[in-house]
Amino acid sequence: MSTQPTQRTQRTQRTQPTQAIPTQATPATPSISPIFSATTTSARQLFNLLKCCGFQPRAQMELLAEGIKVTVEDSRVMQGHILVDRHLFSSYTFTPPPSETTTSTTSSSTSTVSFGISFASLLECLQIFGAEREREKWHSAGAAAPHSSAFDQQVLRISGTCRISYRGVGFPLALMLEENGTITTCTLSTYPAEEIADIPLSLSSLALKVIMKASWLQDAIQELEGSMPERLTLAASPQRSGLSLSAAGAMGSTEVEFLNDKALLQSYRCDKEVLNTYKFALIKNAARAMAIASKVSIRGDGHGVLSMQFMIEQEGGVASFVDFRFLPYVGDDEAYEED
Repeated sequence: MSTQPTQRTQRTQRTQPTQAIPTQATPATPSISPIFSATTTSARQLFNLLKCCGFQPRAQMELLAEGIKVTVEDSRVMQGHILVDRHLFSSYTFTPPPSETTTSTTSSSTSTVSFGISFASLLECLQIFGAEREREKWHSAGAAAPHSSAFDQQVLRISGTCRISYRGVGFPLALMLEENGTITTCTLSTYPAEEIADIPLSLSSLALKVIMKASWLQDAIQELEGSMPERLTLAASPQRSGLSLSAAGAMGSTEVEFLNDKALLQSYRCDKEVLNTYKFALIKNAARAMAIASKVSIRGDGHGVLSMQFMIEQEGGVASFVDFRFLPYVGDDEAYEED
């Protein structure tokens, strides 16, 4: 198994078939069928969804019958989870061998295959056509192309077909992208799956649940960022008129309050006093999801664990969800609460 991330790219152009030249026969090499393959006719949708957790260079992927789960962790106090629903693909096949299955704790067993991957390389492959179109535009104008980022509009207009396949442990993840007859093949090294314990959100002891427009949360975070804070404080109570976000830093202090009004909050429920503090930089990791999601569900339990679950509407009426979990600061020191 490879130990360093590699990205191999092969570009081919479809041409007319030519007459085959007879050659000496060689023994056939047995081929291994992929245990997973999926095809999407819009690489842009897949890229936009995965980029929501692009704040770390590595990720863990879990192949499931219902889709692909991607988990990204930051400092063991923040996690991002994406479930790429199988219905986002035009075709989806998953047949894991018995030796690579794990059994769930539910009454019915669920087969999964997990592995680590260079997430930065995966995102780079998915937006390769968008980046190259921009370079060609600047080259034709006789100027040097500026450094492009995943937020550039030309990158977000990624089109084409993407096919993803995986043959099993020890094999790379293969991507084949096609646009206007040009085919690009990328292979990404995979790693043994790491033991990542999910940050638990106790649904039985929820203290707070708020549903609102994601764009309003984004505006609030941008407003708080002006004070250059290190921490963000979230406050709510049954007696308060709504949800409060506050931060203080080198440039002063700022507070944004969302009143419990149907015009602002689609849903507001607070069962007990909530006053927790989180690292502002980690909250900012969810900025990408805030920018493209339509709604966000903010939940907090009795232990201070914070969940921000974003609903992202895709073409065809399919909704995808990205869930971020945060652990709070404990006391007055710099320590985080870790279960």
